[in-house]
Amino acid sequence: MTDGVRRRQLLKGAGAAATLVTTGLAGCTGGSGDGGDGGTTTGSGDGGSDTYNIGFQVGGLGNSWFTALATAAEWYAEDNGMNINIGDGELNPTRQVTVARNLINSDIDALVVNPFDSEAMADPVEEAASQGIPTFSVDSVATSPELKQYTAFGNYSAGKRAGENAVRQLEEQNGAKEGKVIEVMIEQSAKLGVARHEGTVAAIDQYPDVEFADQIVTNNTREEASTKVFNSLQRNDADAFVCHAVTVGNGTLNALDRADMKVPKGEDGHKVISQIDAGPSTLEAINNGYVGVAIDQPVHFYGPITLHYIKKYLDAGEDDSVLPGVGETVGEDAFTLESETAQSETGQDIWSENVWAPADVEATEAVEDVPWFHTSSVRVTQENVDAPYLWGNWIKDVA
Repeated sequence: MTDGVRRRQLLKGAGAAATLVTTGLAGCTGGSGDGGDGGTTTGSGDGGSDTYNIGFQVGGLGNSWFTALATAAEWYAEDNGMNINIGDGELNPTRQVTVARNLINSDIDALVVNPFDSEAMADPVEEAASQGIPTFSVDSVATSPELKQYTAFGNYSAGKRAGENAVRQLEEQNGAKEGKVIEVMIEQSAKLGVARHEGTVAAIDQYPDVEFADQIVTNNTREEASTKVFNSLQRNDADAFVCHAVTVGNGTLNALDRADMKVPKGEDGHKVISQIDAGPSTLEAINNGYVGVAIDQPVHFYGPITLHYIKKYLDAGEDDSVLPGVGETVGEDAFTLESETAQSETGQDIWSENVWAPADVEATEAVEDVPWFHTSSVRVTQENVDAPYLWGNWIKDVA
């Protein structure tokens, strides 16, 4: 038994842990719920040594993407014998660090982080490690070698594919690979934001007759994206947009509407939009011809995959050998994700098709000794916009 496991069991046995409040997250559109700065808690069991308490810091629940991330994790935990304490980071890097620290102090067996600022979240990860609490990261990485596993799709490749899809749409519309592109980015303090930007630049730089009309950095909210894109349209001519998230994609559509430039594909004046991630509004926009392509993440798998490996890791007495190692490929038959709660809430089996697979386990760039569980992604067009494996078809749109 490791010192970390022994410490946590002694705390539980002595009754030193705060009582967990059981609440439901499904349908939540923001706020921390009854858990205070820690967050909302759900799960089965009595919090004893046979039930794991997991702290889960989520980017911000005022956003449908993060709500899908949190809700899927909650449903999986509820039906798999884990208590999960969801901490709402409120789309604010400083708040996210505070939430992570509060979770660390709430007697948890493992921590999951989802940071906007990769460097800032390194300190809480180190603090958790010093207390014997293993930390896992989803979607975005914290720059600490103490992380046990990082689960996400390829942000650089997603940015590159989004840029290439924009050029392909320009060629289909205008007969040539030419035009002016506005890149609408998210926070560059997160490594995923930088990777998406670098991928998009690499794609656009391949085409001499395609150039950036503007490159906009936002705080990953629809409101700021709408304002900044609208202002950019007053100064710049643009033929296409590459949007790096659901929020900025929705903001771009709002800006085009405000500028009286929102025109569907096939009509004069159509502005090409290629996007990363596809929430409910994105799927509707794809269906109606306003957005051409979205490169979507299997976000509703990130939490369950991570919780699956956390349980294996803790069950094995914190033995790193039970986690996938660099160089391995994990196929769809490696494990099955099931939840009666998810089925009941959505009316469908949201994990019936393992769109995350296969996952190659790679070294995380610039973060030593952290294996990256590199999931696959989904290309969304009008042909598959109604597919049940798309999280945007069951989550409430709050982005």
